[in-house]
Formats: sequence, C-alpha cells, structure tokens
Amino acid sequence: MKVGIMGGTFDPIHNGHLATADAVMDSLNLDKILFIPAARPPHKRGRQIAETHHRLAMTILATCSNPNFHVSTV
Repeated sequence: MKVGIMGGTFDPIHNGHLATADAVMDSLNLDKILFIPAARPPHKRGRQIAETHHRLAMTILATCSNPNFHVSTV
C-alpha cells in the first residue's frame, strides 16, 4: 500500500489542502493520504492558533467524505 502524509497546522483546513492531497494522490498513484495535524507547530511559536482538539475535529470533518483520506492523532 502506498501512503502519502500531509502534515500541517490546519487552522483551518481548507480546500487548498484537500485539492493538493487529491492531486498528489493521483499523480503518485497513492492508495491513501494520512493527514496529521501538528499539535504544537514549531514554526508558529508565539502565534495564536486554535486548540489542538478543534483543529483535529476540523480535519476529520473536512476529510470524512473522501474514503482515501484518513486522519491520525499521532
């Protein structure tokens, strides 16, 4: 199985994230994309971001209609 990984802050996750994941999946012939919301993004220290559980919930809701998209809580 070929799996792509899409990590990010996802604050909020948007159509650009989903379209990019879909395009990469198609171009590399992947079986699925695993989205991993960053709990504490090191490049955004000192910036206001939504709480981790909210960003995780947004990511789950945004990807649930695509059976090839999965979300990790790692």
